[in-house]
Amino acid sequence: MAETERQNTYLKIRQKVVALLQTVCNADFRKMWNERRQYTRKIRPQLRKVKKMVLKVMSHWKFITVFLPSFLFFYYFLGSQLAENMDVTTTYKLPDKRLPMFETTEGMSFLLKREVDDKMWTPNLPFVFPASVLDNMPNFQIGVVSGIKEMIPAIGRFEQNTDAQKEDIKAAKELLSYPPDVWLMSHRGKFNLAPSSNAQYRKAAKELQKFTKDGVFLPKAEDLEILLKKINKNLQKITRRNEAHQREHAAVVADTSSDDLFYYGKGYAFALWQITETLGFDFKDVILEHNLYTEWTYLSNSLKKAAELKPFVVRNGASESIAVPNHLIMQNFYLQRAMIAGEQIRNKLLKENHAD
Repeated sequence: MAETERQNTYLKIRQKVVALLQTVCNADFRKMWNERRQYTRKIRPQLRKVKKMVLKVMSHWKFITVFLPSFLFFYYFLGSQLAENMDVTTTYKLPDKRLPMFETTEGMSFLLKREVDDKMWTPNLPFVFPASVLDNMPNFQIGVVSGIKEMIPAIGRFEQNTDAQKEDIKAAKELLSYPPDVWLMSHRGKFNLAPSSNAQYRKAAKELQKFTKDGVFLPKAEDLEILLKKINKNLQKITRRNEAHQREHAAVVADTSSDDLFYYGKGYAFALWQITETLGFDFKDVILEHNLYTEWTYLSNSLKKAAELKPFVVRNGASESIAVPNHLIMQNFYLQRAMIAGEQIRNKLLKENHAD
């Protein structure tokens, strides 16, 4: 049986080999050669053009080696400088008189639209954009969004919130938790399309605007105390991170992350400064009633000072150094001043509430 199968296999192979030899023998090689020559004649002019172009490019190699780097330098350097805009002067304009609505969420919405629409959102830009090489502005913008996002849970704890407002706050928080560096492609896969960070933050701004329309706001000392507690907790997180980095990396020559922390803190301080400005407007009656104007002004001004710090180069010098400054320590100084003021206001509110 096995011998019969081997013979059949041998015969099949032999038949295929014979058929292939017959095909080769019957082939018209002269015709094939003529067709090849005709094809060569047809493409020869194109080949000459390509060769001429290559020789021309090679003859200008000096120009190319100078032009290409120069073009890239001016494209990315000048383009990024024109795009960089860490603005701390364009602020939310408060209305002339207070209406029964929460102005703070309107201010938050303004800041989000300012960073996403009025400016260019830089943390998610691909390499084809000149602003993709920026380092400081992306950290500043992420800091602004983080400052807004981390204050939202405190607003959600107001007892006076309606069901619609609770949904608005929940939606805004989820949208602001979206990664800041998504352009078109999802982080979960190389070719999965995803909503951009810009689109998600724009939706969050709309949810914050809905919050003001879905309920009437009445200023209460208890709500202000909740907000101040959250501000102090958030500032404590920033100052601890700055302090830990300063302690571990002070005077390191190749410290490339100090400026990231500094500009993130700058954006964060700017967001909290604007939030305290609008909170001062919303809770004006509470602040005046409890005689907190001086401390509140100190809180707001300290955050403003931290946001306005603008060193030419961020340095992380040793704390005892005379020649090399440490801008993280300087930033922490103003943030801690704000923490002290916020704690003083909270203590007064708590003391008076217990007295009542």
